Amino acid sequence: MNPEDFKRLKRIRLFAGLSAPEFETVASRGTVRNVRRNTVFIERGEASTTLYLILSGKVKVYTVDAQRNEQVLSIQGPGEHLGEFALLTDAVRTASAITLEDSQLMILSRREFVECLSECPQIALNLDDSLAERALSPDIGEKVAAQYRAWSRFRRSGLPMIVLVGGCTGTGKSTVAAELALRLDIGRIQSTDILRAVVRLFVPERQAPELHVSSYEAWQVSNGGMNEHDLDARLIAGFRAQSDTLSATVDAVIKRSVKERASIIIEGIHIHPDYYRRMIQEEAVVVSFLLINPSTEKLKKHFLRRGELVPSRGATRYIENFSAIWQIQDYLVDEAERFGVPSIPNTDVDETLLTVIDIITERLEERFL
Repeated sequence: MNPEDFKRLKRIRLFAGLSAPEFETVASRGTVRNVRRNTVFIERGEASTTLYLILSGKVKVYTVDAQRNEQVLSIQGPGEHLGEFALLTDAVRTASAITLEDSQLMILSRREFVECLSECPQIALNLDDSLAERALSPDIGEKVAAQYRAWSRFRRSGLPMIVLVGGCTGTGKSTVAAELALRLDIGRIQSTDILRAVVRLFVPERQAPELHVSSYEAWQVSNGGMNEHDLDARLIAGFRAQSDTLSATVDAVIKRSVKERASIIIEGIHIHPDYYRRMIQEEAVVVSFLLINPSTEKLKKHFLRRGELVPSRGATRYIENFSAIWQIQDYLVDEAERFGVPSIPNTDVDETLLTVIDIITERLEERFL
């Protein structure tokens, strides 16, 4: 760290009253980064792993709702810091931050910050004052403070989070699941399609023929006692037969995660909205939602585009069975409404993730506040 950066570091309020050796301790651990104007360096919903100290420049802390309405929480400049609340409580970020001009930030990882706290007791005293001040600040507000408390209490509870992502073919379940796992620092993701592929290696087709075809074709091999002329009912009965056959395997995956207290995201068309109701809520934090595509044209375009990008998943069979796929979505939407599970139109991944984070946060507030 050059002499000018060192002078700026001394202006950080969090480090007020530190001795010269203590400043050297902090300076030796942090990393200085030059950040250009209009750079988003904190994303709402991501895992909290770093503390940011503003050496120069100006940043805006804000939130954006699903309708893209922005609420500015604060404008911060040299001498201020951000991210310590979520870092210490192990919560996800509840707001985003963007540079309003070219800025210089010093970054401390959680490990580095904890080392500084242990070696420099004055920082802990300053931190108490900072957190108390922010708790009273109208810029932060009770809503954001409640979100922090909910996430903090969840992290400390040791309970796993089970996120169930349902949706018909082509609604972006795997993409959303992967992005959500990254933001929430969840290491396990399981697809029900993969589970089905594994199970049918051990279950012969004659025993469970519905497992050996696509979800929208299961009706062709599973009559289930339905009137052969009632095709709509047979379509849904076949889909449910496949889902029900696979449910024991999904249950086993969930029980393993609960036993190991390891959070997991399970995504797939086989996640029926009533799964949420069936689970033992005391053993985990369970969040369920349904992804939908609100437009037939957009869904068809999705299949065509995916067929071009991934030739092995050609669009022809999806287009030929489009009516069945759409009917399964209609059925899942009705079931989601019946069981009180949120349906989310997935037209923009970033907006969908914001909505999902809000749903999860509300669930945590219900559970821990």
